[in-house]
Amino acid sequence: MNTPDENGQLPLHRALRDNVRLGSIKLLMKGNPSAIRNHDKGGTTPLHVACQHHETPAVVEYLIGLGEDTLDAIDKEGNTALHYACRGAKYDTISLLFVKYGAISVSKRNANNQLPIDLLFESNAVNDREGVEYTESIFQLLRSYPATVMNCISNITQHPDSSISGKKRKVDNM
Repeated sequence: MNTPDENGQLPLHRALRDNVRLGSIKLLMKGNPSAIRNHDKGGTTPLHVACQHHETPAVVEYLIGLGEDTLDAIDKEGNTALHYACRGAKYDTISLLFVKYGAISVSKRNANNQLPIDLLFESNAVNDREGVEYTESIFQLLRSYPATVMNCISNITQHPDSSISGKKRKVDNM
């Protein structure tokens, strides 16, 4: 439980990526309480992995409860837990980060100068870009950092036919 693999990941990292149940996550944490603060070679923490891959926001909430300071952790590319939740299009986790924890990293740019909302726009994990969950997440991100609206409008006016991951953005109602 304490031995990292060649990427520096502990069994906890892999269990979170593989959507292991909360009870098993608790057992892994009991066997290695310091694992919550372990960074792999890319600087990714277990919370980052859970935010991007785990289907259950209760697991994210549990991990934050073990160390709320992990919310401030960034990987080597400057990504926060919110960046990871947006990349994975984990709408319930995005909402949890806003409602319960205030998502203080909403305005934090990563090494590629991307905000969390940019990663959600680009995410291949988004199945329905007109769906309620996607729209609500975009709204939460925009409402929390209104300057993003100006950034989006600037990008659209500079590149009116821009596409993200091969998908056209609808801007008719902006």
